[in-house]
Amino acid sequence: MNSIFIFLFVSASFSHCKTKMDLGNETALPVLSTLFNNRMLLLLKGTYSTDSPLDWSELNNGTGQLYVDAQGDGGDPTMNLVSVPEAKDLPIFLDIGEVRISSKYTKGINDLTQIRDTMDSNKFWDFIAPTRQVFCTIPYSFDNDTCRSTNGVLKAYDFFNGIGAQYPSNDPSAKTEGDSAWTISAGKSFLGRQYYYTGIYFRSLVTGYANNAGVPITTTRFDNRPVYGLNIVPRNNYVPGTTTVSKSEIVPKMFPSLYSQKPTQADMEIREGIDPYILEVRVNLKENLMLHSYLTTNLTTITYVGVSDIIYDHKGEGDAGGNLMTRARIIYPETASSLEITGGKNSLRHHYGIFRIDETEYTTSLPLAATPAKAGAKIRYLNPGLYKVVCMGDVSKIDGFPDTVVGETTFSIPEYPFRQTYSVDLSCP
Repeated sequence: MNSIFIFLFVSASFSHCKTKMDLGNETALPVLSTLFNNRMLLLLKGTYSTDSPLDWSELNNGTGQLYVDAQGDGGDPTMNLVSVPEAKDLPIFLDIGEVRISSKYTKGINDLTQIRDTMDSNKFWDFIAPTRQVFCTIPYSFDNDTCRSTNGVLKAYDFFNGIGAQYPSNDPSAKTEGDSAWTISAGKSFLGRQYYYTGIYFRSLVTGYANNAGVPITTTRFDNRPVYGLNIVPRNNYVPGTTTVSKSEIVPKMFPSLYSQKPTQADMEIREGIDPYILEVRVNLKENLMLHSYLTTNLTTITYVGVSDIIYDHKGEGDAGGNLMTRARIIYPETASSLEITGGKNSLRHHYGIFRIDETEYTTSLPLAATPAKAGAKIRYLNPGLYKVVCMGDVSKIDGFPDTVVGETTFSIPEYPFRQTYSVDLSCP
């Protein structure tokens, strides 16, 4: 009887997913088919924007070109920019070991440095998605490699287009417990569990353009096969200037790429019950691809495609980490509403960012949700609450990441009715 009830409940819940009162006229079938078997759907996105991210050809103010770090005195060594592809033609290969979340707030403070061994790790993490996944924007072999055999080309497409790549997962616990001090300070009271940390474990991330003194690098291996380019995980594990001694005391920033939820955010609540939900985890990769360089021990210059030096300035060091950011949120599609934003002037250097009402770190973290500041801009999947929409522009460093606040306004999503579309006006730019 219980199984029949659950089936009827979910069927009824999704009966309105493709009406005019939907969350953006999106295709609901992948979500539906997954949530029949799991309460949670895990989606990974490789974009700053949650909704309608810029197309590859729109990057870098519509040129479609990769960003280039400052070169010469005080910057990167002079690069060998031979046959640099446009962003749309850059091969990208991702090997993700797993995705984890944790409800242990106190133990995770200071970027997981309190996790000392396997026993600590097992107690701290919820291993919700332990299955390795391989995404590739183009095939890298002629045989049935891991990417081909797991539909990784399509998943890479969804990873970069705003839909999100589905990642096989298990439902985490929703049993009510957690760090009561944090919950009280955030003003939260609910039946369920608050999660505070999300980690994406990158085994390898190869960008398909790199050269050593102008000679293409062909010795890189991905999925145990040779590919052109460079695995940028080692380059992004530590911020520029990190000493060898310090590295022994720091958790590498790509293993995992960590989201630590702040009390001003509180968007990782998994409530008790049977209603389906989406865990969306994203990193700012697509919009922030940048050419960097560094000197080898042989004093030759390696040029490669990495991540824009948004927070930590890169000046030719071997390390260039700390700039790939992560944000996660729980979405309840049956109760979430959507937001239409008017006032966008179609500037390809400006975005609308959605933040919780008490958030202030607009230009040093990923927004809860975001979309380019175009006419007809729309954000799907906003849970009830008080928010700010902020117009931000990439006008200072010109590296693909919004660094300047142009304007903001507040709005709210009420508890009832469900699945509505609300409107707000904010001129941008």
